[in-house]
Amino acid sequence: MANIKDIAKLAGVSVSTVSRVLNNHPYVSEEKRKKVEKVIEELNFQQNLNAIHLVKGKTYTVGAIIPYIDHPYFQAMVGGIMENAFKHNFSVLCCATNYDQDEELKYLHMLKRKQLDGLHLFSFE
Repeated sequence: MANIKDIAKLAGVSVSTVSRVLNNHPYVSEEKRKKVEKVIEELNFQQNLNAIHLVKGKTYTVGAIIPYIDHPYFQAMVGGIMENAFKHNFSVLCCATNYDQDEELKYLHMLKRKQLDGLHLFSFE
C-alpha cells in the first residue's frame, strides 16, 4: 500500500507538498497539485484515517448509547444528534445495548481510549 512518501517520490515533490494537496491547502501551485493528484489516482491511494486522527487528536466521531433502537424517544434523540453532528462533519456511532452493562462499558472504554470524541448516554431508568 502506497504512502505519502511514495507519492512524493513519484510526483517529484516533497512530502509536505503531498500533505498540502491532501488537505486542500491553498499554497500549492496548480502544476504540482495536478502531478500529485495524478499519482494519487494512479496508485489508488486512500488516506489512513487512523493516522490522521492520531495526528489531529480527534476522531470526528461521537457515540450515542441507547437501550433500544425501536423506541420513538430514542429515535428522536439520536436523530437530533445525527443532524447536528453531520453539520459539523462528525460521524455518529449508535449503540443499542438493551441495558446490558458489559455492552455499555465497551462504549465507555472506546471514549476512554479516545476512539470517540464524545458520548451521549440515554436511559429511562
